[in-house]
Amino acid sequence: MNSKFRIKRKDGRSNAKVILDHVKSGVAGVVYSYAELGVALSAGTNHVYTDREVQGVAAKIYPRLLKEQARALHNVRNVGYRLAPAAYHVTLAGDRQSKADRQMLRGVQTLQNVRWDEMDENQRRAHEGQLLIVGAIYAQMTALERRQSAVETAIRKVSGQIVAESE
Repeated sequence: MNSKFRIKRKDGRSNAKVILDHVKSGVAGVVYSYAELGVALSAGTNHVYTDREVQGVAAKIYPRLLKEQARALHNVRNVGYRLAPAAYHVTLAGDRQSKADRQMLRGVQTLQNVRWDEMDENQRRAHEGQLLIVGAIYAQMTALERRQSAVETAIRKVSGQIVAESE
C-alpha cells in the first residue's frame, strides 16, 4: 500500500474525521484557531500540521461537514475557522455562487480569447465545441439568475421588505 494513503494516526482516524469530531459539539459562532485545529490533527502522529495544511483539510471536509452535521466552517482571515450559524449559510452559499459565476465567466473568456492559429484543425474544432458548450451553460446560468432575481424582488415587495416608491 502506498504510504501516502496509509492512516498514520494511532487511533486510525483520518484528518477529516479528526476535524469532524473536533467541531461536532461546537456551538455556532465558535472560532477554531489554526493552532487549535493543528494540535488536534497532530495528536497521535509524528507530524506537526501547518496553517496551510489545516486549510487544506478544512477545504476537503466542507461537503462532508455539511452533509453529516449540517454545519459549515468559514475562514476567519489569519485566525482560523468559525462554525457558521445556520442563518449564515445563505451568505456562504451566495459567496460561493458569486465565485462560481466569476469562474464561469473566466472560462468563457479563456476559450474566446485564444490564438487560433496555434492550433491544428482538430484542436480548433474541439476548442470551438468546448466554447459552444461552456458559453451556452454560462448564458443559461446568467439568464436564470436574472429571472430568479426578478422573482425575489417581487416576493420582497409583496412581503413588505421593499417599500413602494409611491409611499
